[in-house]
Amino acid sequence: MRRQVIIYFVLAYVLFGQGCASDQNGPDSGGREKDGLLQARGELICQDVESGKMWQVEKKGVFSSLHKAQVYAANLRLGGYDDWRLPTKEEMFHLFHIFVWKKSTDCVMNRSGEYWTVSKNRESSLGHWEINYSCGPEYKYVESLKSKGYVRAVRP
Repeated sequence: MRRQVIIYFVLAYVLFGQGCASDQNGPDSGGREKDGLLQARGELICQDVESGKMWQVEKKGVFSSLHKAQVYAANLRLGGYDDWRLPTKEEMFHLFHIFVWKKSTDCVMNRSGEYWTVSKNRESSLGHWEINYSCGPEYKYVESLKSKGYVRAVRP
């Protein structure tokens, strides 16, 4: 009887416990745990300590077009810097990922809402990143049905 119970638990673990392959440290982490990936540089800027990129803390908007969002970012003067721009989807994912895995240390940002992004080949997007924990974590970019969105500028 005891052997049957052990076999049952082993089979249950194999069938259900590993049904969703996930890296506990998140995607692209290489299995390494990191602390403090985003640190405050004053009240208005947070800096990604790995890439050196700086993020505007306060989201701005709501902008009704990509052009208006780009003009805002291009004219932004913050922390003595004037080379702010719209982020890419990948950069927004990285920022989202830092907060999901609670690696933001002393930076606090309101991340709700739809954000303007632009790709390297100038394709624009308005949307946000979501996480689904039903099998994993699984990350998904959701295109907005709205026509207005926020800007969270990044540099360089």
